[in-house]
Amino acid sequence: MKNFVLFVSVLFLYVSVNFCGRQKNVSDFSGKSVIIQKADSLFSLGKLYSKDSLNQDKALILYKKALDLYKKTGNKYKEARIYQFAGYAYDNKAFYDSVIFYHKKASVIFSELDKKRLEAITYNNIAIAFTISGFLDSAFYYYDKGLELTETTKDTAEFIEIYQNKGISYSYEGDYKKAVENTLKALKYAEEINYTSSIIALNLHIAQYYNEIPEKEKASEYLKRALKYMDKSDNNEVKASFYNTFGEFCLEEKDFAKAERYFLKTLEISKKNGYKRGIAAAYENLALVYLKREHFNKAKEYAYFSLKTEKAINNAEGIISSLIMLGEILRKQNRFNEAEISLKEAKKTAVKKNIFENLPEIYYRLGHVYKSSGQYVKALDAFDSYYSLKDSLLNADLKEKISDMEIKYQSEKKQHKIELLNEENKTKEQKLKTRNLFIISLLLSLILIVAVAYFFRQKALQELNRKENELQKYILQIKNLNSSRENGKQINLRKLSEKYNLTERETEILCLIGEGKSNNDIAGQIFVSTNTVKYHIKNIYLKLDVKNRVEARNKISD
Repeated sequence: MKNFVLFVSVLFLYVSVNFCGRQKNVSDFSGKSVIIQKADSLFSLGKLYSKDSLNQDKALILYKKALDLYKKTGNKYKEARIYQFAGYAYDNKAFYDSVIFYHKKASVIFSELDKKRLEAITYNNIAIAFTISGFLDSAFYYYDKGLELTETTKDTAEFIEIYQNKGISYSYEGDYKKAVENTLKALKYAEEINYTSSIIALNLHIAQYYNEIPEKEKASEYLKRALKYMDKSDNNEVKASFYNTFGEFCLEEKDFAKAERYFLKTLEISKKNGYKRGIAAAYENLALVYLKREHFNKAKEYAYFSLKTEKAINNAEGIISSLIMLGEILRKQNRFNEAEISLKEAKKTAVKKNIFENLPEIYYRLGHVYKSSGQYVKALDAFDSYYSLKDSLLNADLKEKISDMEIKYQSEKKQHKIELLNEENKTKEQKLKTRNLFIISLLLSLILIVAVAYFFRQKALQELNRKENELQKYILQIKNLNSSRENGKQINLRKLSEKYNLTERETEILCLIGEGKSNNDIAGQIFVSTNTVKYHIKNIYLKLDVKNRVEARNKISD
């Protein structure tokens, strides 16, 4: 139904665009009015396209056409709105330099038009983009500018948004006390206007920050506060997400009974509202609970339900995840042939859909199936494929960056050789001149020889110092490479937590998936089991309402 409504809306706007373009001679409207109508239609159509994570380029093309028309009419307000929505589109594409550029252009016009509220919103978006890009000082500067304007407009919703985001930025710095301080300010405003969904999300954020400090009692206190608002919330997605998150906390504490209770609540809400991804995630989480309890028949039943639901919505990553879990459950039951079939189906789906990050885990599971069934040659081949793919995925980004640095270094090295050859040619010319001058005056020749010798000695020392400095810079770049990668990870964590009420663990896992890590690799890095990782991933998909990693990243930005 949702897709049908979107199709009808797009069709209507398309007809409107063409209709407006053909009504140039209509007497009821001036030429300027017709242009504005056509621009409005293009703008609206662009916003519809932008709702689809795969159609940002189409949206940007329509925004550009609308912008050209608005400029013809001198409509500065609409120009600023176009810049603002272009910033949103680039945010969905994760082009954060462009996000900053377009929101800054929008803020300038909003300032000229004295649109303080919209100007504050653009500052908040600029701060978020700076946070993701790793420039936290700039982010805090724009948060403060946004708050200064919000003090004038008294926009409670914007106070909540900016203080919440500022708290998330502080958490990225590891300053959880300031993160709590700013989030509490946001919570105060949310409670003043009884903004239930925001109250739930902010309490969850504070609980997560206290969990990191760590102050477990306070973390538990704010989790319970969030729970109190569940009955007051009419946002079913928020409810489903909360119960899933609460189930996660219980599962980490190995309170399987309580975890099961909350996952069943997630399932109930999702079924009631036809939220199929929530249904699939709840089934898989329940399968994980029973797998940990070693109730394999019940785990297998839920895993089959999850697989059936994922196939119904054609969610490739969900299908692969369910097949991997099913394979693990069957292996635990010593049903090795069925486990092999399930894992091979997961492998086939991953290859067909180009979801290669799942292949290492699939080979790893296959290796254990073959090992458990005594097929040691096949097990060796599977583990060999696992380690090859694992190394390839882990090192691809690092190797690419190092390769770029090597190319740059070699180019500089060649340039240095050219410079040395030029210096050598100059030396030869100087010697010829010196010989000619020697004939004229022996004394002058001696003076020139001494001067030239001194000159080249200084040049050689300078060249030696310069090369040494270049080498030191290159070594420093290599040393800082891993550090910069870690900083990038922390930046993504802030963005993800801020937008969709993800837990710190969920955000960390989603960021690691973006780096190309498999479930098993993530499990090793954050010291949990692969089943727990898989359980977290389903929670992430539930919260973001996405099918795959590309959609997840774009949905978060949206």
